[in-house]
Amino acid sequence: MGANWRVAFLIGVLPALLVLWVRARVKEPESWKQAVARAASGETAQLGSFRDLLLNPRWNRRAIFGMLLAAVGLGTFWAVAVGWQDLAREYLIRDGVVASAAAERAKFAYGNVQALGAGLGMLAFGPLCVRFGRKRTFVYYLLAATVVVPITCFLPGSYEALLLMLPLFGFFTVGFHAGFAVYFPELFPNHLRATATGFCFNGGRLLASTVLIFSGWLKALPGMDLRVATSCLAGLFLLGLLFIAFLPETRNQPLQE
Repeated sequence: MGANWRVAFLIGVLPALLVLWVRARVKEPESWKQAVARAASGETAQLGSFRDLLLNPRWNRRAIFGMLLAAVGLGTFWAVAVGWQDLAREYLIRDGVVASAAAERAKFAYGNVQALGAGLGMLAFGPLCVRFGRKRTFVYYLLAATVVVPITCFLPGSYEALLLMLPLFGFFTVGFHAGFAVYFPELFPNHLRATATGFCFNGGRLLASTVLIFSGWLKALPGMDLRVATSCLAGLFLLGLLFIAFLPETRNQPLQE
């Protein structure tokens, strides 16, 4: 598939067609219809009001720290998780594998083995956050990601050992992204839910661009070992622990109306 990227992109369009089915089958919940009616009557604030989101002390702290948590996830995804393709290639080259073969095997390690772990991590987040709570599950993933990154960077003694570590690496460094879709909507009331969730995701995306700039600078330093740089960047997961501390637990709590 590497030589037929156009086919890969074409296949990638197919799941997007499910949107047509979703729009036809999924109906607006009654709570949303009631929120629309209350906003239209002036009983509540305007739907999707950034003024209400960012100036109302009841919601603005949630919006800001939700955005910062998303920035940690998106920043570490590009700086740490995606960077493992380069790390795997360098690992193989140090082992004497020719550059072209090392590149192909690194693609397999990242695109298949690590991605499998990431998928399992995202699937597991839902059941775990139901059992342990949203905040505790984020804490477990972020702590584990902080630890598993340097271990994966320095512990494996062979390519085969690296392949055994990468599913665990992907599980924790990427798996917690599934929690954003669960957690962010629960933080906000009906009349702000979509706007606030979009603010957290996309504001986090903008902030994460600074992580990419810093990551590129760090990895390009003369004599910098990519394993050391990646292990240092894993410290960003600890910022996620700080940000989640300022957000409430939403498990078993009624949705904000």
